[in-house]
Amino acid sequence: MELEMRVVDLLLERSLQLLLQTPSSELHLATELSGCAPTELMDPTPFLDPHSLLLTSGIGMNFSDERTWDAFVERLAEVPVSAIVFATGMAHRALPPGLIAACTKHDVPLLEVPAAVPPLQVNRFIESVMQAERLAVVNRGWTLADECARLANQDAEVVTLLATVFNVIQSPLAVYDAYGTVIAQYPALATWTTGIRTKPQVGVLSIPLPMGLNNPCRLAIREKDSESQLASLLGPVASIIALQLNRSVIVDASRQHEIKNFVIACESWEEATHLDVRRAFADIGLDARVATSVLVADMSGELASTSWQLRVALHEKFQTLRVTEFSDRLVAFAQNPRMDFDEAVERLLHIHDRQPLVVKGPTLSLFELRLSVVHALQLVQGIDRPQLAPALGLSAVVTATAGRGAKEAARKFLAPLWEHDLKRAGPLVETLRAYLDNDAQPSKTCSALFIHRNSLNYRLRKIETLLRLNLGSVEGQATCLIALRLVDLGEK
Repeated sequence: MELEMRVVDLLLERSLQLLLQTPSSELHLATELSGCAPTELMDPTPFLDPHSLLLTSGIGMNFSDERTWDAFVERLAEVPVSAIVFATGMAHRALPPGLIAACTKHDVPLLEVPAAVPPLQVNRFIESVMQAERLAVVNRGWTLADECARLANQDAEVVTLLATVFNVIQSPLAVYDAYGTVIAQYPALATWTTGIRTKPQVGVLSIPLPMGLNNPCRLAIREKDSESQLASLLGPVASIIALQLNRSVIVDASRQHEIKNFVIACESWEEATHLDVRRAFADIGLDARVATSVLVADMSGELASTSWQLRVALHEKFQTLRVTEFSDRLVAFAQNPRMDFDEAVERLLHIHDRQPLVVKGPTLSLFELRLSVVHALQLVQGIDRPQLAPALGLSAVVTATAGRGAKEAARKFLAPLWEHDLKRAGPLVETLRAYLDNDAQPSKTCSALFIHRNSLNYRLRKIETLLRLNLGSVEGQATCLIALRLVDLGEK
């Protein structure tokens, strides 16, 4: 939003009777005014804003040396001032020739106020026009905020609000989180650097969003010139954007305890019945008849900086969402995607290419959803990048079937190996784990255990004898793997 009052507008105002006394270019005459500075100081430059208009009567400037006038105007040109308005009739009957020469040399428009016009009239005129302009900017700001509020009430995405603002100011916008990371922007092709919060950038206006946080997000706008009134224009709409961002936190915070209880119920296969899970799911306010997707992300350490990005992306891609964070994990349950599910997942998987993040596809059954939660929580611990999880995971199935009888049978099944290791100080259990962890590949297992191939073969044959099964078969390997997983669950 640019100021509308220009130097040429003062010349066109008949009541002021201003006379242009220098051969000024159209570019300088079209300069927008940032304000009027009445002063009689010999060096007012420390108190002047760029593109302000200097209004003076030249009191105390009774010198004829052109070099003094030249130095005076040169300092003003460096500010730069938009023009010098010099009132004659008080200290000077006519414009000093040295001033005219200096203004011509430095291309600063020089306007003469005739003795018949009080200098105060010029100042009052400029202030009245600018006050009207400021009021117009405020009104436009509230009109823009009202439009954005209407969109927000229709559950519009944050990027839609930014696009609405862009249509008015025609300058790229972005929202940064507290870590200096862009979480939303418009247009999409605009480039933004990180660290806007701690490292202000030239030509970028940064407005803190009123979110009630110690470290709020910030709205960044590319400024076309440093004197634009963007801050006044965007003040009201910044509140709407903040409310829309906070919406996810407010909704999530109101259900945080219930979401955590549902996750705990999903993991507690022995303690929580299916009825308990159904009640916990109802408590988080989701519809059991609608397909539900699950997202689990590691938020430890520096990965915490992706929290707002994930939340904004989730709210952009799904109409109904429940999110919470605990134990360095972000857990989200999403329903009613706004677009194709695969397209939504693609956005979530590309927020941070090194973040352990798991997305489980939509499920209609609470039985399957419970498995999905357990699978995602287990899978995120063993990956180093985002991934769409397979529909079924062995660990989750084992957890679901791990009743007391299954765990006791697993301990009884593996007991011969423990007894052997205790008596012979032999690492048969360690060998079995390494063999299965390395996909039953002897070469990889030997490397992991730092043993010779013959030693591995001996241990595997011993394990087969004690357990009475064939480790070379899929059934034998699966039996041992499930037994180890059941024992591990029993020790937790």
